[in-house]
Amino acid sequence: MVDALLSIVGGWWRRLRGRRPRADAPPPRPGRDVRDPVTDAERVRAWEQAVHAETAAPFPHPAVAEPPADQSAEQCLIEVLGIAALPAAVAAPVAVDPQARDRSLSALRTLRQIPALQSLAQGFLRAMSRSEVSVAEVISAIEKDSALCVRVLRMANSALISPEQRIEDLDTAVQMLGVTRVRKAAQALFTLRDANRVAEGFDWRHLWMHALATAAIAEELERRLRPSDDSQIYLAALLHDVGKIVLSTIAPEQYRDVLIGAWNEQGRLEDLERARLGVDHREAGVIFAQENGLPAPVVAAIAHHHEPLGATEHRFEVALVALANHLSKAHGLGFSGARLGEQDGEFGELTAWVIVQETCGFSVDRDEIEAEMHGFVSVVRADLRALREEA
Repeated sequence: MVDALLSIVGGWWRRLRGRRPRADAPPPRPGRDVRDPVTDAERVRAWEQAVHAETAAPFPHPAVAEPPADQSAEQCLIEVLGIAALPAAVAAPVAVDPQARDRSLSALRTLRQIPALQSLAQGFLRAMSRSEVSVAEVISAIEKDSALCVRVLRMANSALISPEQRIEDLDTAVQMLGVTRVRKAAQALFTLRDANRVAEGFDWRHLWMHALATAAIAEELERRLRPSDDSQIYLAALLHDVGKIVLSTIAPEQYRDVLIGAWNEQGRLEDLERARLGVDHREAGVIFAQENGLPAPVVAAIAHHHEPLGATEHRFEVALVALANHLSKAHGLGFSGARLGEQDGEFGELTAWVIVQETCGFSVDRDEIEAEMHGFVSVVRADLRALREEA
């Protein structure tokens, strides 16, 4: 039954339908979803209401009070590494290991023999393998997990879904949310629960929160810029950093040193990965994705999310993942193991915008998109806080 909940990765933030546009409403800008007539101002107000609803816990939530403040990046890294405090910076540069690449490639060839990574891959393969599941089956699975019951009811009672009526039964909640969104909630919850079991000695919950935030933001950007009914943007964004988990699995001690070195500004994370391990998390993630038959857009996003202009296929999806990744980091949504630096640039200056404008065929107001996304980011932040409590 749980597999059924994990069976498809689809749209997280499904909008309400059936609202008529005002008679004096301006026509939608090119690239906007004409099926959704809600204006930006109305959406921002709904987002603000949703933030209030999420943080106020609209129905009794066991042992949960006001959500805690977001943790600092330093505290997140301490929890990832399972240590009491980060060691002091070391002035000496990280030495390059000439045999590291051969060792890493040899270990990457044995990924199918690592049970934890295979379990992770199979979970996402199941997520794409089944297109239909009944509401009754979903409810039956939810009822077996009290935390998931709380999560689904809380989502159903958010301002975006049920601003006027209180939902207290799972059947109504699932009907209102839709099976796809409930599957998404289950997947997020189960992924966070298992985050400290994939790579021994690492607790990757903060990385998965970053990934979930990036996936939600990428979907919203796609909806605004070029809506698609069969997009794989969510999965591509969710797995863009999976190579970090892979590297921490095959070389845990070296990867701990890499993360600490990046924090102490001994170099960019990717450069330190290549120096110590001979491969970076993008190359390791691509090998993992290809070995397990993940879709081409996912592989492309893993390979090029730091340098989207280098992508030759699925460039639009790669660009959206790059933009979403930047926003997720800039707003401190989870922690991916490395902070934004000056070399990462500003959101409106990212090279990904070149691809977006080429693909959409119209001029995109980058400042407007960034401003409009603030409200959505607030909702994502509130949802991550609730998910952290429930997991």
